[in-house]
Amino acid sequence: MRYFLWFLAAIMLLSTPLRADVRQYEFDIDYITLNKSGALVRAMAIGGSVPAPLIEARLGDTLEVTFHNKMDVESSVHWHGILLPSDQDGVPWLNTRPIGPGESFTFRFDIKHTGTYWYHSHTGLQEQRGIYGPIRLLPAESKLTDMQDTVLVWSDWSDDNPKQILRNLKRDGHWYARQKDSVQGWDRVIKHGWPAIKNRVKGNWTRMGPMDLSDIAYDAFLANGDAETQLTTAKPGETVRVRMINAAASSYFNIEYAGGPMTVVAADGVDVQPFKVKRLEHALAETWDVEIVVPESGNFELRATNVDGSGQTSAWIGDPAGGKVYAPDIPKPNPFAVDHSAHQMQMAEDGDVGSDDCAPEHVAMGHCTPMASPDGGTIDHLTDYAPLKATASTALNADMPLRQVHLKLTGNMERYIWSFNGETLSEADRIMIRKGERVQFIFENTTMMNHPLHLHGHFFRVLNGQGDFAPLKHTIDLASMSSVTIEFEANEERDWIFHCHNLYHMKTGMSRVISYTGTSDIDDAFAQSLSMDDHWYKFADIAALSNQHMGRLWAVNNRYGVEAEWEGDYDGTLEAEVKAEYFQSRFTELFVGAEMEREDGESETVGFVGASMVLPLLIESGVQVDTSGHVKLMVGGDVQLANRVKFQWKWDTDNDYELSLDYEITKRLSVIAQYDNDFDFGVGLKARF
Repeated sequence: MRYFLWFLAAIMLLSTPLRADVRQYEFDIDYITLNKSGALVRAMAIGGSVPAPLIEARLGDTLEVTFHNKMDVESSVHWHGILLPSDQDGVPWLNTRPIGPGESFTFRFDIKHTGTYWYHSHTGLQEQRGIYGPIRLLPAESKLTDMQDTVLVWSDWSDDNPKQILRNLKRDGHWYARQKDSVQGWDRVIKHGWPAIKNRVKGNWTRMGPMDLSDIAYDAFLANGDAETQLTTAKPGETVRVRMINAAASSYFNIEYAGGPMTVVAADGVDVQPFKVKRLEHALAETWDVEIVVPESGNFELRATNVDGSGQTSAWIGDPAGGKVYAPDIPKPNPFAVDHSAHQMQMAEDGDVGSDDCAPEHVAMGHCTPMASPDGGTIDHLTDYAPLKATASTALNADMPLRQVHLKLTGNMERYIWSFNGETLSEADRIMIRKGERVQFIFENTTMMNHPLHLHGHFFRVLNGQGDFAPLKHTIDLASMSSVTIEFEANEERDWIFHCHNLYHMKTGMSRVISYTGTSDIDDAFAQSLSMDDHWYKFADIAALSNQHMGRLWAVNNRYGVEAEWEGDYDGTLEAEVKAEYFQSRFTELFVGAEMEREDGESETVGFVGASMVLPLLIESGVQVDTSGHVKLMVGGDVQLANRVKFQWKWDTDNDYELSLDYEITKRLSVIAQYDNDFDFGVGLKARF
């Protein structure tokens, strides 16, 4: 039987090294203070820098790296994309113990392959705070003596604490939309004309909210830790190999070089048959090796633009004294061109719906599909893996037992829950496989977001139509509403994790543990404890109006919630309820609780049970029956009228109704005007906590 590692060796054209060294590194993991956007922020760092120092080794070497945790919290280090023993993989509490405060840990493993990789924390949200760095694994005898070879790490930076970012997203998945100028109010929908109106109505009818390309508004985007960097000096005509790593927590980038096309030579550390591309979409956690030629005099920009158009960062290549040559600007994507029925988006300037320059059958994430000329010419914009072709056969033995695992990518943007097959990591059983099997993962993305999926400890074949020459990767980006199949040989043992590499999607549930039957040494309960998705988040809305006061206190995790609401006037009238909720699915929930009414010094309390459902057009409906046998039907909803203005309404069969306008001064404070049939009209302020 041919083993998967042999394929990797054949693909990379590697031979047994003549010598082997022990490459030793030693770093502190500690807090540092950084200023990336004009504010001083306490970050986390390896070796005192963000990104962490470059780690380098050669094929056949033994890599030995010691980390001393100087922080007051535990940390970890995962070796992203590198084949190594399970106990060196660095996922805390799964296969490697965490590095506790004041503790040290030494990783030691043999280098079995070459390529571009990276390392990062797998603890909490530390990756967003700065714990990530590049890895370059070279052949035993370097073949790159005829060109410069340099490493470039793209990343995103927020001055906010990542825990607060996640809490904001849990409160409202579209929390950062206004900060990015991507609120899709009806004023802008109407401005974009009938196609945009039709698309919005279609989306609402299928219970899909407005689409966005990223969740978070970042304060800065970084190239090797800076807003811009001089990557290398190079002479005209010289070829430079740039090893690009997207170490961002949740940002995709479009990469374009001012000096002309780039030649793609490797993806995720594995060589591919070279091809030229003008613009390349760089998904989270992927690495791409490109070769570029320096034109005549000048300093040429290699620009990374966030796919949502919210910012960019640059690396410069060439002669700094020769004058800067800028890469082309990329138009901001137009979300109003989304057709939810086909789940496609076209690239267009704001105000220009649609673009005949894009092939609609493969449009994804606001970009054109790759368009290569029939003679193998330059691809205008690489957004999928169709052109990737291995340099040697990667075919697996067809006689191996086949195991197929079907995984639907599922999620709830409103409560910010991400999952596979509707279950978060804390709810799901492990995926059990056997050594010697050919394992296929069949993915179907049912969400309106892209998801970069990463498998630890293995390379997999991307079944992209290249037959025996299907490319090998360890991370694959799955576009919104798309499907893809990957396969790999189960040639390891013990336990590994598989997850979306959007940090906030992974931590809210889009992960699975893969275990080898017979060698796994954890149980399902232990595997489920790895996730943050069942953590509780607490929120409050408090409002004071000229005619009444009201409030809402609630706490939720991935499946349950508790809530208390009240409203009353200043003469003693009060209506209040408390309830416990079970979120059965994205659109349905069950609840039980009690409500109290007090008026003219008299009060009444009843219990109730009920269910609610989100209907087409995003109408929230519910039915409840109380302990007196009274049945009540309820409907309501909200409409984003403009950037800061939202209209909300609700009505029930007791003929109670409420209409309100909410104007956001900030995300924490609003002016509201409201009519309630019990309390009449009033204006006031609402605070969000």
